[in-house]
Amino acid sequence: MNEETIHSLKISSPTILFGLLVCQLAFISVSIAAASIAFGLSLVFVAYWSIVERRWLFVSTPLDYFFLAYAAVEFLTTATAIFPAQALVNTKRLLLITIVYMVVISFDSREKMMNSLLIIFGTVGVLSIVEIFYYFVSHEGRLSVFQHYMTTGGIKMIVCLMTIPFVLHTGTPSAFKKWSALFFAPTFIALILTNTRSSWVGFVAAFIVLSFLKNKYLFLVLLLFIGLFFLVGPERQVQRAKSIIDPTDVTNHTRLVMWATGLKIFSDHPILGIGDSDVHEVYIQYKAPDDMEPGGHLHNNYIMFLVTLGIVGFSVVCAMLGKVFLVERHVFKIAAVDWLTGSIALGSLSAFVGFLVNGFFEWNFGDHEIMVFVWFTLGLTLAAEKLFRSAQR
Repeated sequence: MNEETIHSLKISSPTILFGLLVCQLAFISVSIAAASIAFGLSLVFVAYWSIVERRWLFVSTPLDYFFLAYAAVEFLTTATAIFPAQALVNTKRLLLITIVYMVVISFDSREKMMNSLLIIFGTVGVLSIVEIFYYFVSHEGRLSVFQHYMTTGGIKMIVCLMTIPFVLHTGTPSAFKKWSALFFAPTFIALILTNTRSSWVGFVAAFIVLSFLKNKYLFLVLLLFIGLFFLVGPERQVQRAKSIIDPTDVTNHTRLVMWATGLKIFSDHPILGIGDSDVHEVYIQYKAPDDMEPGGHLHNNYIMFLVTLGIVGFSVVCAMLGKVFLVERHVFKIAAVDWLTGSIALGSLSAFVGFLVNGFFEWNFGDHEIMVFVWFTLGLTLAAEKLFRSAQR
């Protein structure tokens, strides 16, 4: 390959990878198959790019050792798993972490970041309009046209939280702010119509964190909204919200039973767990006779970590998640004045808090679509920080 061809590849490669990653994020709300194809092509292209340039493309990040520790735990617990074949298959979730590194090397300009965000906000916003229309026309109980309502709720929550800082920042260009606000409205309405309480709780918790980092008066806005919601909100959604703290609610009781059963499993496999696999076959050996849940997973990230990875894996994963929080908070602190970097960091941090709180009630760490957004927002934050630091020199 001649020097001119190699030079051309150097110019175009980040843009090609950027396009594939944006396609993945745009497709993920409609078709996991299409998004997976875009992701697979991204990995193949990075491998090709590395071979052509004869160098390791991924740059170091503050999370490298945490990712390596998590990978080591996945493979260690696979070796000791009750169902090693299933556990080995589930190690594929490690591949999604490469999104962090691919974003860092391909999102190399502010224009790319702005365009990608508008595409993602716009895609989710337009799809939300379609979903809202279908919800009312078909008299659906929960909004779930393209995906399961829990996944839909999780995605809407993350995108809403990513959008809010751009609407609030005084330095956001007028056009960007208007489009962000326009796309936020249907996405937020769709979030409410999913009736996914865990995503609602995640959104509220994340908004509280956002308000204390950005402007404490936003907390009053949240309280006003919640008050109005209970006064004049749709009856179905109001009753759903009230059930969050209802100990007699069937789904609440079911979750408590599942968590208790999960802790029993953990007590018998405390060090390395049962392996990162479907817990159904083990769960049915521990559940009570009147427990009708299949127990494929336990509707709680942290109990799932204990059951599948043991205390060793639980500690490693929690350390990794804690480091993600600290990194995103650090970027926001150093770049809050910059409308793009500051808003990306605050949005990513808020979305991550929402994800963590949501994870107390759902196995969203095991949800492919949700984790694509989690790793993408982290990568975007690191890429934005890299550009911000370069501009300060």
